[in-house]
Amino acid sequence: MIIYAGKDYQDVSRKAANIMSAQIIMKPDAVLGLATGSTPVGMYAQLVEWYKKGDLDFSRVTSVNLDEYKGLSGDNDQSYRYFMDHNLFDHVNIDKARTFVPDGLEEDSDKACEQYNEIIRQTGGVDMQLLGIGGNGHIGFNEPGAAFEKETHCVDLTESTIRANARFFESMDEVPKQAYTMGIKNIMSAKKVLLIASGAGKAEALYNSLYGPITPNVPASILQLHPDLTVVADERCFKYYPGKRTFIVTEYKRRQRGERKIMIIRNGNVFQEDGSYRKMDLYVENGRIVSDGTEVSDKEEVDASGLKVLPGLVDIHSHGAVGHDFSDADASGLKKILQYEKSQGVTSYCPTSMTLPMNQLIRIFASAAEVEQDESCARIVGLNMEGPFLDPAKKGAHDERYIRNPDIGFFRECQNVSGGKIKIVTMAPNMEGAEAFIREFKDDVVISVGHTGADYDCAARAMQEGAHHVTHLYNAMNPLGHRAPGVISAAADDPECMAELIGDGIHIHPSVVRNTFRMFGEERLVLISDSMMAAGMENGEYELGGQKVIMKDRKAVLEDGTIAGSATNLYECMKCVIGMGVPEHAAIFAATRNPARSIGIYDEVGSLMPGKRADIVIADRELNIVRVI
Repeated sequence: MIIYAGKDYQDVSRKAANIMSAQIIMKPDAVLGLATGSTPVGMYAQLVEWYKKGDLDFSRVTSVNLDEYKGLSGDNDQSYRYFMDHNLFDHVNIDKARTFVPDGLEEDSDKACEQYNEIIRQTGGVDMQLLGIGGNGHIGFNEPGAAFEKETHCVDLTESTIRANARFFESMDEVPKQAYTMGIKNIMSAKKVLLIASGAGKAEALYNSLYGPITPNVPASILQLHPDLTVVADERCFKYYPGKRTFIVTEYKRRQRGERKIMIIRNGNVFQEDGSYRKMDLYVENGRIVSDGTEVSDKEEVDASGLKVLPGLVDIHSHGAVGHDFSDADASGLKKILQYEKSQGVTSYCPTSMTLPMNQLIRIFASAAEVEQDESCARIVGLNMEGPFLDPAKKGAHDERYIRNPDIGFFRECQNVSGGKIKIVTMAPNMEGAEAFIREFKDDVVISVGHTGADYDCAARAMQEGAHHVTHLYNAMNPLGHRAPGVISAAADDPECMAELIGDGIHIHPSVVRNTFRMFGEERLVLISDSMMAAGMENGEYELGGQKVIMKDRKAVLEDGTIAGSATNLYECMKCVIGMGVPEHAAIFAATRNPARSIGIYDEVGSLMPGKRADIVIADRELNIVRVI
């Protein structure tokens, strides 16, 4: 894999055009796999300009396009055939008889797909396949799903895709609902792949595709297995995660120069995966932990003698801090939250929404992609959707006006606009539609039981169906009774269930916290802050989900006295539960390893093992923070 970073969209377009033109010059009869959408427009314009200058000859080129809308003719100005003619084919000397696009007017889907697969085979194979990438990691119309589709197939367009494409049509009714697209096997069969991306909204998808696990949930992740992949993206694509810009943008350059940036943390007491501390050196190379270090010129040494070296904390449930709330849908405010969290030892973070109208939630989930993160910020590793699928009888600090039954279409709309970033959704299993909701999404998102009056049997059924998570155990649910055990006992009985615990010393009595660790063990409890905008602020009046909150001495309540989230951060929660008598190693696991496992990112964060992100907290013997890396 080779990565080129452009300064902006124009620079990306020029670099991509250079790569494509080189393919044409080196092989005049090249077979090009072409893509549509806004991303390649600039590249096509550059190719046209070079053709007009006499630098390129398309006369022997063959092209096959990724996809086409079903039901549109090639002369429809919204078809991809029309797009290619308008942006490239009409302006160069290519033989249109050798330019292929799926037949959108063929009503027999099986026939249309087989015909196009045969066309691809007859070309002798694609020499260079051009790709864009969607915000959820899709390539072509291959959307996230349960499996990689092999060859050309007909897809039902997602609601988010239909909505995104509606701007090109006079009404939503005119937007095609299906499309023909090359499959993953078609794409991976190309001799070379050129992936281009532009904009901060593509940053997370690009990173997950290139460095995350290979999974159909991120279709572009399969490209990690391609033997000849080139990526061209602008600088905004490398700003989503702290350290990512340095890691990705400079990766190719450093590899070429043989340079490595090393940090060595010397003589620290490093927290191990078995819960012990080991005095050792910890080596970091380009933002990742490595097994050892070698002498290099670009090296930083940190003396951690007498200090504890911990994994960065993972807060999967937090609404806000320092006067800002995720539900404000304000990218600049969210960045300030992330900066505060990083300063407090939290390096991975899930912004959490409240119960609000659908149009507001859409704006909130879309706003997460707009924040420009840097090394001063905690890294967004997913989004947490706490409402509106709650039980009004256990609404807590949520606004009852906007509570609704579990709604498959509603959630899918929110997930689509988020670009697939929602990792956790809270749902009351005693509400109508809950079981269908669990069955629909259990393989795609963590379904958490919470804000519910469900009894033991109801909760146990939900967990059997696949809801293996509980939102802030004890809070906003029936208490544990010896004849009415409720959600709490159902969660304890389910060996797969992870349970959140607010460790601020206000929400739960210390005795209950200690006994909950004994009941659930060290593997299944997840400490959360459940913080709201008052965290990191002075006593005063604040808001949560549009409702007035009064905070005094770290206790935040609505006007009626209902506890409204916490006014502290996860690191302080971790220290608090240690002060309650929970073993230190168990509390650290609950703030690092366990939350990472709960949302499926433990391969990246949550411990200090080689290959993982160098998210590191250096603290003194009393766990006061000295430095966050």
